Amino acid sequence: MRIRISRVKSLGFFLWHGRHELYHVILGVFWIYILQRYWIIGDFKLLWVSVFASLLPDADHIFYVLTYGRKEKYAVSLKVFIKDRQWRNLWIFMEKGHKKNTALATHNYLVTFLCLGATLLSIVEKWEMTTVLFGSMFFHYLFDIADDIMVLGRVNDNWKHVRRAKGVRNDAHFHP
Repeated sequence: MRIRISRVKSLGFFLWHGRHELYHVILGVFWIYILQRYWIIGDFKLLWVSVFASLLPDADHIFYVLTYGRKEKYAVSLKVFIKDRQWRNLWIFMEKGHKKNTALATHNYLVTFLCLGATLLSIVEKWEMTTVLFGSMFFHYLFDIADDIMVLGRVNDNWKHVRRAKGVRNDAHFHP
């Protein structure tokens, strides 16, 4: 049996079209910088916790595609691109289409404010790990809200729902 490994011809292409995630990583590093500057945190491991936590909320996109949103057009299209090994089209589709996804379970104001509350409580109680964890997640959601305003011209409807409405189909589609 021969193992085939797909060649990635242009790393720059994937970094450019995946820059949204890089922005989250930068925010995680920025959060650690702020904490180290104004609150004495010297543990280098917390940098990795911050970066991980800044990406953690986007795991909801994966859960959506694999579980509760697997029958919606967006998830089905992603699976087709993966099956057909159309990596560039997949990357562009995710870049353009993920903003139209209004059915995510955790991308809402309630979770955002819970992260803010947990961050503030952690600061008061001087819990370094949870301050880093929830603060990074809070900044992730805050960036996503600002990004929605910049890209869509308004806040995505997803932020107004505490839980996902059943049977909602999003309008994410791909035009090459």
